[in-house]
Formats: sequence, structure tokens, C-alpha cells
Amino acid sequence: MEKEPAFAIVRVDLEVEDDESRFTVTGVAWDQDFAESEVARLNDLNGDKGARYFWQATRVQRRG
Repeated sequence: MEKEPAFAIVRVDLEVEDDESRFTVTGVAWDQDFAESEVARLNDLNGDKGARYFWQATRVQRRG
């Protein structure tokens, strides 16, 4: 099956020292503009809680 472009929304827990636990994919968006606005919203909402958000281009295999 063919993979399609997508955008992972990723949280970095700045106070966690274990690299494997530090990063969490919180969602996947099909639209880059949505991913960028969601990252901005989450950083505004949670910026003082020790986490930072960013988006990363990726590819996803759709079901079906």
C-alpha cells in the first residue's frame, strides 16, 4: 500500500531525562496548516507546564 504525507504533532517533556519517554506523538494531521496551528495552540496552552510541541513531516499508510 502507498504511504501518504502527514504531519505528526509531537510533545517533548522537558523535565523527563529518559529519551524514550521524553517524546510523545499526540496526533497526526493530514494538513500542514492545521498541524502548525495546533502546535501553536498547544504551546500557548501548556508552555508553562514543562512541555514543548512541534510538528514533524512523516508518511502514513491509510487503512483499507
